[in-house]
Amino acid sequence: MKFLVADDHELIRQGVKGLLRGLDADAQFDEADSWETLAAAARPDANHDLAIVDLHMPGMGGAASLEALLKANPALPVVVLSAEESPDEMRAVLAAGALGFVPKRQPASVMLKAIELVLSGGAYVPIEALSLLGSSHAAGASPSTAAGTTESPGAPSSSSSQPGIQALQPHQRHLMENLSPRQQDIMRLVHRGWTNKMIARELGMAEGTVKVHLSVIFRALAVRNRASAIAVINGWLEAGKTL
Repeated sequence: MKFLVADDHELIRQGVKGLLRGLDADAQFDEADSWETLAAAARPDANHDLAIVDLHMPGMGGAASLEALLKANPALPVVVLSAEESPDEMRAVLAAGALGFVPKRQPASVMLKAIELVLSGGAYVPIEALSLLGSSHAAGASPSTAAGTTESPGAPSSSSSQPGIQALQPHQRHLMENLSPRQQDIMRLVHRGWTNKMIARELGMAEGTVKVHLSVIFRALAVRNRASAIAVINGWLEAGKTL
């Protein structure tokens, strides 16, 4: 797999790379230590399977920079690292399209869990952010489900308290219209009824990579399953609806 690790502290970059090598001993890495180097490295043709991004590097403008990054490369799955843990920032990061938010104070095991969850096709939301997801989610959530959820940040919800999540974001509409070549290949095989394992074998990639791409596509279309994604792409279903 190929990862993009962005943090202005080399020690943190090396630590994150060490964690990722535990998942894939042959992992390849690109690195960035500022907004300028991140924007240059995160080009679509770099084909990163995942980016781990510090939200407060030199030149970064918080969630606004993340949204700009995803507009330029809408197929890039992003997990955000941040020393700042304000509810407003968590809400903005998830609404901008990040698939995970990990406070830097958390131990390495939590970061690894978040990365594994995103690579398996889910999304990671810290327990502190549950109140942002609406009272119905918070009331029914247990600590085990709070630490990670497979619901995409861009998925529709019955709660009206989710600012910026119900409506498709600009980068989501862009992704729907401009899937990467790899995602087009994946969706063609999904359309033919192939499983993730079959797709991975056909395209020569890890099954976890297929799941990551499907998660990004589902987020873009505001759907939660393969059938709904196919229906939206074919024009049979409005984005944000379910079958």
